[in-house]
Amino acid sequence: MPGTRTLAAMTALCALQGAPIDGTWELTRVFRSGAAPAATRAVALDSTVYVRITLESHPGGWISGRLYRRYHGEPDRSKVEAGPLRGTGRWIIGVEIEKPAWARARTAAWVVGDTLRLGTSLVPDADSIELRRVSPDAPYPATILEVVTGR
Repeated sequence: MPGTRTLAAMTALCALQGAPIDGTWELTRVFRSGAAPAATRAVALDSTVYVRITLESHPGGWISGRLYRRYHGEPDRSKVEAGPLRGTGRWIIGVEIEKPAWARARTAAWVVGDTLRLGTSLVPDADSIELRRVSPDAPYPATILEVVTGR
């Protein structure tokens, strides 16, 4: 049956391509709420938390990866486990974070173009964060953008 072969070939191709969340992602913007009117400023990496995450999808829908963080200059590397929220185009990402205090973080994530958005944050005191796709060997930036929204 040609239809069965075509469906099998399409399924195999999708499995080889991986999920749109696959790859290396780097923190570009941190969103915080504040009493002041909306403002955006560049923040040096040594004054905040920096995040780079690598994700790889596997058969069955689960995703593994590593979270690389610098919390006020100190390195932290954690294992990531994730999975799809069926039918939503979103994923749940879970990670164990050691700094500033040990915690388990879980957040919803979704891809918009080449941006990975996380609904709750892996950065202390942030409302949400955005990451952009980078090559695994890309140099670390000197700054990220902090966006403060009025309450």
